[in-house]
Amino acid sequence: MSNENIQSTSSSLASMSDSKIRIGSYWTALSSNGMNAIKYLLLDPEAGFIMMIVLFLFELVLVHLIIRFIPYTEIDYLAYMEQIWTIKNGERNYSKIEGGTGPLVYPAGHVLIYNWMEKITDGLENLKSGQNLFGYLYMATLMMQFCCFAILNLPPWCMVMGCLSKRLHSIYVLRLFNDCWTTFFIVFTVLLFLLSARYKNYYLCVTGSLTYAVAVSIKMNALLYLPGVLISVFLLSQGSLLVLLWSVFIMIGWQVYVAREYLAAYPLEYLTIAFNFGRKFMYKWSINWQIVSEDVFGNELFHKMLLLGHITILAFFIFTRYCPPSNGSWFQIAYSAFRQPLSKVLNIYPSPLYIAYTLLVTNFIGVLFSRSLHYQFLSWYHWTIPILIHWSCMPITCAIPWYILHEYCWNSYPPKSTASLLLHLLNATLLILIYLNRSLIDITLPQRPSQEEQTKED
Repeated sequence: MSNENIQSTSSSLASMSDSKIRIGSYWTALSSNGMNAIKYLLLDPEAGFIMMIVLFLFELVLVHLIIRFIPYTEIDYLAYMEQIWTIKNGERNYSKIEGGTGPLVYPAGHVLIYNWMEKITDGLENLKSGQNLFGYLYMATLMMQFCCFAILNLPPWCMVMGCLSKRLHSIYVLRLFNDCWTTFFIVFTVLLFLLSARYKNYYLCVTGSLTYAVAVSIKMNALLYLPGVLISVFLLSQGSLLVLLWSVFIMIGWQVYVAREYLAAYPLEYLTIAFNFGRKFMYKWSINWQIVSEDVFGNELFHKMLLLGHITILAFFIFTRYCPPSNGSWFQIAYSAFRQPLSKVLNIYPSPLYIAYTLLVTNFIGVLFSRSLHYQFLSWYHWTIPILIHWSCMPITCAIPWYILHEYCWNSYPPKSTASLLLHLLNATLLILIYLNRSLIDITLPQRPSQEEQTKED
């Protein structure tokens, strides 16, 4: 081979080697930039708005596809309609209003909404319209949920996790459960309370008292939030007993207004059935208590033990984690408020994080001690799970398996004892980790207003 050929071959090999190096460098840089982009989109709160738009559009398409291609499943909607038809025929005695799955056990807010639904779906003739409405309901709830995440400055992975539940999608657009409406008004309430804390405007929390009352009037599970709601209103009004009592009056007033027809005709029947705290649940649909026998599940002593556990753990959090907003105790603050009912006895404002912690942990404790959790009850607290996991400081290597196992518990059909036990272990572990995160408590301590803010108020 001539020297020219050898030199030409060497040059070609060198050129190919340089090209491979350049390509390798290019892919290394691209891979590095890709990983940085993923980290930014999932971990940096500044990317929250981008993820909010992307996930909202993704969910919009997904919900449309679910409605179009997955068959509707009849569970309770026929019974809702039968109860509405009975009411339309003039019946106002709650003890005589029944459907295929049993008597009407929900307050009058439920009746109001499903009376509208009966018109929208033309009874059972046009269920697609009802599914579409529930799709919009899901999207509206999701958007408010994203707004809560943004106010709390959470990383965008929380938004992603909030969209992952297969069970939750079916609860909304394939089942049309009333729990979805309760969740909508609860998330709306939490959002108003967070905005009230952010902008130091107690009128927003008073408005939130009304949306909370609407949630309770649809289904009683919203009462799990009640201790947190009362504490939040008191703090957001700077310890004003008058504002707290006014908010309670609004809550009760809405219940009376929405149920006026039933209270005027058969008050005792309405109150004892719509707000029946001793209501019996069906053991075979209980997600959380398959670990006990059916006899234990229906035993009054078991119910009292759960109530005692609920009150004990809630009180434990109130006195050790829902930090007193001054140097005094909650008892001293309450005493001051009763002595000066027209005055603001606190000179502090709670942070949005403090309010969120109070509301969401209160509800989660209630879920943990619920007498029964049915499949649709996941909507009660799924939207709070990303926030709770973030507060627990659980490593991502544990958080992902935790969520997958939690979703398994809610998709296990029929309910099984192993899934029940696992669900209790998962939720109890999460609550314990949140309690142990003392750094979160330091952050959530209410902040005193600046001297400039105090001067403006004066």
